[in-house]
Amino acid sequence: MRRGGAPSVGVVLIQVGADKHSANQFFRGLCQPALSRPNGNAAFNSGQHRLRGHISTITLLPSTETRPDGVLSRMMSHMISTALRGQARMIQLGLLFLALGGNHTMALAQVDYSVHFETEKPRYILGEPIFCRFVIRNTGSRIFAFRYRTPTRALGVDYDQEPRFVVADSRGVRLPDPGPRPCGSPQGTAVYGYVTLPPGQVHSERWLLNQWAQFAAPGHFNVRAERRLALLQPDPQSGKFSEKPAAFAMAIDELTVSVGRSTRAEVEAAFKPYLHAVANPKDPNPAEAVVVLTSLPQPFFLDQLVAMAKAGKPNRWDRRDAVDGLARLNTPASWKAVLNVFRGADGAAGFKEKAAAEEAEDPVRSYALLLLAEKADPAFIPTLVEMLARSAEPTRGDILRALGFFHDVRAYQPLFDNLHSAQVTDRMNSIIGLKNLGTREVVPALLAALDDPEAQVRQVANFALEGVTRNKVAASANPGREESQRIASDWHAWWRAHAASFSPPQPAACHDW
Repeated sequence: MRRGGAPSVGVVLIQVGADKHSANQFFRGLCQPALSRPNGNAAFNSGQHRLRGHISTITLLPSTETRPDGVLSRMMSHMISTALRGQARMIQLGLLFLALGGNHTMALAQVDYSVHFETEKPRYILGEPIFCRFVIRNTGSRIFAFRYRTPTRALGVDYDQEPRFVVADSRGVRLPDPGPRPCGSPQGTAVYGYVTLPPGQVHSERWLLNQWAQFAAPGHFNVRAERRLALLQPDPQSGKFSEKPAAFAMAIDELTVSVGRSTRAEVEAAFKPYLHAVANPKDPNPAEAVVVLTSLPQPFFLDQLVAMAKAGKPNRWDRRDAVDGLARLNTPASWKAVLNVFRGADGAAGFKEKAAAEEAEDPVRSYALLLLAEKADPAFIPTLVEMLARSAEPTRGDILRALGFFHDVRAYQPLFDNLHSAQVTDRMNSIIGLKNLGTREVVPALLAALDDPEAQVRQVANFALEGVTRNKVAASANPGREESQRIASDWHAWWRAHAASFSPPQPAACHDW
């Protein structure tokens, strides 16, 4: 028996032609209530249990421990008795037996494993990192492999191998999700590689739950943890691992987390190991520590975050993660630090020449500017305007687009002024900044840009007008001068008809960057 009393059974291959969604719902609805654990965990927290496409694997936890004969038959009897409770469940059971009893027979899969999520301790203090551990064991006789990456939450939520966590309080109310936000933050970087797992070996990963939920108060919380991991096996002839999965390890667990009150001293003690890992130059890959410090920034280690964001530090982490941590801290001191990252090492003294500004261009500075624009604090505007005059491309274009995030007259003027710049890129970026601004006052300026001598500028103006007004004028992919004149004429006619009553639509969730 596995921990928690869940039965351990063999592996079944089923070939079906069912729709993916309906098959998922069908099999979950049929089996999951019948196999619930005493501790509340979903019984199908190990192995693949989705009917997918035409050939899928259903893996119901092989185990290395001794188990009595007839476990499978007793489990099926339990399923049958549960199905008899309702007519719908009987129909579902019948469909399953039809799928099994057609032209396809059950066979042992070549990949045996056990997999589950677990919490590391029964109780945490408020403010400390809360980890959920993912554990997979090779219980078979053949080696298999799977993709591994650093434990940072990925922006791509649809990636198959990504874990998914949903946290709710004792009333069932889901805790706020801290990211990802629509316009960039958090950054989220990951390093991918492969893990090979010989028979009998165990692999575990620690995932920081605070990346998925904000634990803002003490209490008892329920965590639904889910992950679908492709397992690969070596080709018999070449010995190399095939890219085609031999099976899918599926873990679904219902866990509980208890969070108690804390003192500042207790919180500081909880973060000490992670601060030490980042400060230790002999630790070449403090990925977990970086995730913790940037996901849960605290005022008492502001200086360490600033140091992590500075250029010239060892290349042991992505500096943008540190800038993201400063923005998440969300204090006047942390935003001043983000502003300083954008200004660069020579920002206070100013750049002597535009060539120096271009040489100093850094993607970390661009990311800091994006975060400043998302915050849109008017106090940032003087620095942005100052840096606009001293910067070369691409920083100059970044600043013009960012100014559109600020609804302040001091941000408007540089955008309108640069519509007449001799530089084509200045004109295009100013148009995008005005689109981000999204007020009715920008429409006449965008209409005037439809007559720009450069085709690129005219196209961007058409795009911006569509974004601001939600109206669309027919245009080809690369309109010539004659078509551009017709597009401008159509827009001017539309504005004459709608100017008196026009009110900008609700702004989009994310601006163009």
